[in-house]
Amino acid sequence: MKKSALIIITAVVTALLLSVSAFAGSYDDIFDNVKISEFASYPQGTLDAVQLRAFAVDPNGKYYYCGFLNSGTPTVYQFDASTGKEVTKYTFKEDNGAYIKAIGTDDRGYVYMGIANAANNGAVYFSICTEKGLAEQKWVKIDIDGKIGVNGAYARQIDGKYYLYFITNYDTDRMYCYDVTDVKNPVPNAAFGNNGMIELGGFGITDANNLTVDAAGNIYVCCNTGAGSKGDTVFKLDAKGSNVLAKGAVEECFGICQVGEYLAVCTMNKESSVVVILNQSDLTAVKTINYDSVTKFSQIGFANDKLYIADEGPDAVAVSTTITIPAPAEPAASGDSGSPSTADSLSVAVMAVMASAAVLFISKKSRH
Repeated sequence: MKKSALIIITAVVTALLLSVSAFAGSYDDIFDNVKISEFASYPQGTLDAVQLRAFAVDPNGKYYYCGFLNSGTPTVYQFDASTGKEVTKYTFKEDNGAYIKAIGTDDRGYVYMGIANAANNGAVYFSICTEKGLAEQKWVKIDIDGKIGVNGAYARQIDGKYYLYFITNYDTDRMYCYDVTDVKNPVPNAAFGNNGMIELGGFGITDANNLTVDAAGNIYVCCNTGAGSKGDTVFKLDAKGSNVLAKGAVEECFGICQVGEYLAVCTMNKESSVVVILNQSDLTAVKTINYDSVTKFSQIGFANDKLYIADEGPDAVAVSTTITIPAPAEPAASGDSGSPSTADSLSVAVMAVMASAAVLFISKKSRH
């Protein structure tokens, strides 16, 4: 009899715990009916550039930015995110044959460019411009021996300071982090890795692509560990760049952005390129979103409740239908005399059942 009671209690506890988990869970269904379509196209001859690789959307959703592999001069174009029309452009003048291969933005109105030099050898640069007019504020050269390039760049505010993260590749696979709170005086972030830099090879990474960073400083980066042509694994690193917190396999992962508590990852897999939605917490897969007209995705961003995706093949930008992120639940006010939340009630019920189980167990022991 007591054994049966214990089995029943265990089942009830498990069911209640699952109910709490379900109540406090995520909102995967916001991606169920998402569609992708072309938003703007920049065919050869429209701009003085082809082969769209670098891409970013500003956090306020007003502009998006494009950098091209073949442009004659290293140029970033600013486009109106509501119309797709060109607003202005920026040209990096210190190295006329360089490539702007990475772009980041922040919520203050600054734009950051990661730049590989013309020879892909010996050094990389990054440049900081204002959103308005793309006026250059500062550029920095980093000397690195051997063949060297730039892939991803991402900027954000963490605990009142602004940081720029960017990736180098080819012979030297590194992630750099600079404090750019003062855009006129960027300095390596001494709290990150080895004086602002980590060697990605130590994590088994042979190439890193684009990245994003959450409010706690955790870093999500699309990487190749040898199983893909461009990428095969999304890594989640801690804020210091010291530890791997999670990994998620995504074939040919290349671009990445945050969508609420999720990540949207675009793959660079020619006509088979897709968008894969992952949970931020553990990088488990949630949904795959297809686009029939894709040629080759290169980077992705989220603003205005939509995904914006760079398609390198036709030099186009695709956009998703609206993705509505639920507002976070309001916490109960201190001293609130109203009814407890469902999660609180379930937690109390779980504790009550567990207490009953403990009493039953002690009673049984005392009779032996």
